[in-house]
Amino acid sequence: MPFEIPFAVHYVSLLIGSDPATTMWGLSVMIAVGMLAITKGGDLFTDSSVEIARMTRIPPVIVGATIVSTATSFPEFMVSLTGTLAGSAEFAVGNAIGSCLCNIGLIVGVCAVTRGFLAKRRGLKPGIAADRSMLKGPGMFMLGSTSLLVLFSMFAAGGAELNDSATRFGLARWQAVILFAGMFWYLAYSIRAARLARYESSLVADAEPHIVTPLEIVKASAMFLLATAVVVIGSRMLVCNGEAIALRMGVPKLVLGLTLFAVGTSLPEFTISLIAVLKGHEALGLGNIIGSNVMNICWVLASCALVTPLPIDIQTVIVDLPVTLLLTVLLLVLPWKSERISTAAGWLLLLIYGAHLVGVTVHGVAG
Repeated sequence: MPFEIPFAVHYVSLLIGSDPATTMWGLSVMIAVGMLAITKGGDLFTDSSVEIARMTRIPPVIVGATIVSTATSFPEFMVSLTGTLAGSAEFAVGNAIGSCLCNIGLIVGVCAVTRGFLAKRRGLKPGIAADRSMLKGPGMFMLGSTSLLVLFSMFAAGGAELNDSATRFGLARWQAVILFAGMFWYLAYSIRAARLARYESSLVADAEPHIVTPLEIVKASAMFLLATAVVVIGSRMLVCNGEAIALRMGVPKLVLGLTLFAVGTSLPEFTISLIAVLKGHEALGLGNIIGSNVMNICWVLASCALVTPLPIDIQTVIVDLPVTLLLTVLLLVLPWKSERISTAAGWLLLLIYGAHLVGVTVHGVAG
């Protein structure tokens, strides 16, 4: 039996939930509003997190490796957790895995191609800089977490049910604990690497003192709480109206999670990464993508699996997860020698993502 959603969330759902008489147009508008809320809320959440980090004097490297990637993964966390609490665990799986696919295939692909086009006009070096230390460090955590998820999905579901019947594949609670341990290992590694970088570059000596006023603390905290509320409401709108559309069109919720909602909840990553690349801060944009994928698996999916064992559809096991692993390997291998993700590599990532998107959509509608 699924866990009950808190009363406050139920109350909000009464305000934004879909009435059975709502038209398809009305449902689409509610989904668009939900995506906008998640995007704006995610941006505000990121800004407030960075401001809090500045006031607490946390080095910028730690902010990028942990707080920013965690903040941009917050929409995926809320959508997936809300879906799990509402009894739609397969929706949570599709959303989280779909976001990982979108992060590499769509976002990195678009960033590399866009950078390539602008390079000709602005006289810049084409492609996205991908430092080998980033590929060896955070990149290996991304590869390890993805590989673990692929491996875990092949085991027994540990009590997971899909359509009121036991499933062959799934993510059990003990597996979620291991993924959580991986997240803490990743955070510990990021903190250690940040401290080493701060020491080597003498950031402490160059930093200017800043006196934090109580008003600044109140403002940053208020922004943080407001962003959290906006993302919660937006994610609830996506779940309610997404399920309504899925039922009316006969489209499996897994397909919606892998496509429309995965792209919608990945908009914060897309916005931050694209702007960072266009401004010449490629490492920040790529680091955000890598950290976000680690968080999607080790935080988002693990949290949902702790609530209840997650069923994994056979399509996810034999198609979606292998494609995710393929894109992850390509993201690490393609720039290994040149330390740049070329325009051609960006097109390749987009091609694979587009082909997968078309395939899973056609299969879902036909099925």
